[in-house]
Amino acid sequence: MKSIYSIIRSSLLIIIAFASLLLSMTINEFGFFFGVALLIGGALTAIYLFIHFDETLNEKVIMEALIDVFAGLVLLTFPEISQRFVLVDFAFWIAMMGILYLSGGFFNHKKSNYFWLYVLSGLALIIFGFIVMNYNPETLGSVNYLMSFAVILYGIVGIYLAVARKKVPFQ
Repeated sequence: MKSIYSIIRSSLLIIIAFASLLLSMTINEFGFFFGVALLIGGALTAIYLFIHFDETLNEKVIMEALIDVFAGLVLLTFPEISQRFVLVDFAFWIAMMGILYLSGGFFNHKKSNYFWLYVLSGLALIIFGFIVMNYNPETLGSVNYLMSFAVILYGIVGIYLAVARKKVPFQ
């Protein structure tokens, strides 16, 4: 995927995470804005795929868009949103992104100089997903910080890899 789409998508997620930290959003408010950001990210990927339908593309780009759209639609259309539901949806999304990074590192390690970054960030994102999913209900006030930190980590790594892939294509 062209780096500008990945940079916009990652930047939008980082903006949502910083807004959550600065505005002290509740978990449900974070879930709403996060769902909107995921749908916008999925739409950006769909636009890219529509414009560049004849180019070779990475399957992980399609998987990323499908997971974004699914998690975003579930967050925005589920009739009774609770804090636990937002946490589980976020945990699913962040763990799936970690799995995509991990698989990207393992299956492309001969073509990529960023094997270590894919693997470390993939493991970190999977761990964040399991921590968020199993978060103690008594201390839900601090989970916003953990979720924001996970999104910031994901966004920064995404921007870095988008810029690095632009320098060396097909990685």
